[in-house]
Amino acid sequence: MVEDAERAEFGIEGHWAMVRRHRIRWSECDQYAHANNTAYLALCEDLRVSHWLSLGGRFAPGEVGPVVAQMEVRYLRPLAFDDAVAVTMRPAALRRSSLTHDYAVWKEGLVFTCRAVLVLVRHGSGEKAAIPPAMRAAMVGQGAVEEG
Repeated sequence: MVEDAERAEFGIEGHWAMVRRHRIRWSECDQYAHANNTAYLALCEDLRVSHWLSLGGRFAPGEVGPVVAQMEVRYLRPLAFDDAVAVTMRPAALRRSSLTHDYAVWKEGLVFTCRAVLVLVRHGSGEKAAIPPAMRAAMVGQGAVEEG
């Protein structure tokens, strides 16, 4: 959950299940010290993995896990080396074997948004798998909406 102090410091709006502070590293920047577009996606990935683990998920052969099927991103304002930012994530929608996550990066307001569609597959076989009931319930508790 996002605390009031983080909302004020970074200009965060809306309900978010997870938040992580981050400082833009030199390795995430181009030669002009602007954050590279792939750095934003890596920030989303870090939260996606943390969220999955917090739900009791694992990344091991034979286990069910999320695979990115689709991403839609919007870069609203640039970030630069050493900028302090907040990265937020929330589960938005659930289907039988897929889910949608929303991500945002904040620095004095919104600078980046991303929506990712994830499909659950069994690692090793690639077979689609249903969202486990306990994980489904936890994500609904975090604001996810059941769809079709």
